[in-house]
Amino acid sequence: MKIMVAGASGVAGTQLTAKLRRAGHDVTAASLSLGVDTVTGRGLEAAIAGNEIVIDVTNAASFGDSSA
Repeated sequence: MKIMVAGASGVAGTQLTAKLRRAGHDVTAASLSLGVDTVTGRGLEAAIAGNEIVIDVTNAASFGDSSA
């Protein structure tokens, strides 16, 4: 299965990406350090393209009480 992991360079994302790859999945790692900004959308369309599943393990800051 082709899976994109947003937040792949973080603590949870690193472990999740490795585990998915060991299980035989084709994983696209996406993170700010890899040029994908999930807040602004920069690089996101290309990272998502062709993936069947997207897993978000980013530690995105809340922009207000109602969004939390």
